[in-house]
Amino acid sequence: MTAALFLFMTLAQGLLAGLFVTGDAGLLTVHSAVGGTLSVVAAVQVIAAVLDRRGRARAGQPAGRRLIVLSVLALVMTVGQIGLGMARVVAPHMFIGVTTAAVAMLALLLVLTENRWIPVQVSGLAQEVR
Repeated sequence: MTAALFLFMTLAQGLLAGLFVTGDAGLLTVHSAVGGTLSVVAAVQVIAAVLDRRGRARAGQPAGRRLIVLSVLALVMTVGQIGLGMARVVAPHMFIGVTTAAVAMLALLLVLTENRWIPVQVSGLAQEVR
């Protein structure tokens, strides 16, 4: 869920930036607010990825670190984006924004294609009640 929200918000940021460049100066405030919210979503995504990995490991299922790595990368890039945007360093801000969208797409693709949870068979729990 957070991966999809992060991707949607990242793409919305590009749209807001494009509309700002066309002359609607009020959208810069919206772009800034969405950026701050995006950093919170990225942090929640990191936490969700860690919890997912821990749950999978405890259940004896494959628990890779790829989603955690992509989530941390997205968080670091988002925080960097905020700094560059506030400093009005536009060229790297735009490049990292596009790269962040690509990382967000990879994270969502990983979430959608990764092995789903498999129910653990526990023997002896299903007992006949007399």
